[in-house]
Amino acid sequence: MAQPELIQTVQTLSRKVDTLLGDLKKAQEIAKKLEIANTELRKQHEKDVLALESAKRDIEFLKISHRLAATPEALVSARNQITQLIKTIDSCIRMINDD
Repeated sequence: MAQPELIQTVQTLSRKVDTLLGDLKKAQEIAKKLEIANTELRKQHEKDVLALESAKRDIEFLKISHRLAATPEALVSARNQITQLIKTIDSCIRMINDD
């Protein structure tokens, strides 16, 4: 017959294994959630990079329009036209990305 100390040791080890298995399951769930969050952050980063590039293009177009305008009214008109063109281009890019 097994000694009581050996039985107690096995029971203690069994409880520790159960605890470790529970901890492993929790860690795997956390890792899965973090992977999903990471994927979402990468997608958002890509969108932000595109938005930044678009904003940089807008700045360049506005700088050019400011240099080309002879009067303040012409400047406003040029900016409005460029803004409309940028919106059209952005719309086209979104349509291409959606396909």
